[in-house]
Amino acid sequence: MSSIWAIGNHVRVQGMGDNFKILSYDFILGGCVEMILESPEGGRIFLKRRKSQILNSAEQCDASQ
Repeated sequence: MSSIWAIGNHVRVQGMGDNFKILSYDFILGGCVEMILESPEGGRIFLKRRKSQILNSAEQCDASQ
């Protein structure tokens, strides 16, 4: 599974070029997050990731230094 980076109310999915708008999210048992995302073209995707795979933009900057 690829990691994702939260950037305000958008996310960047590792391996995908576009930022996706977060339409909804829910924390579920087992330490996961389920999200419905919308692409700039209007397409929607469902994404489920472990919380440890979600980084905010500040963490991304710290990791790159």
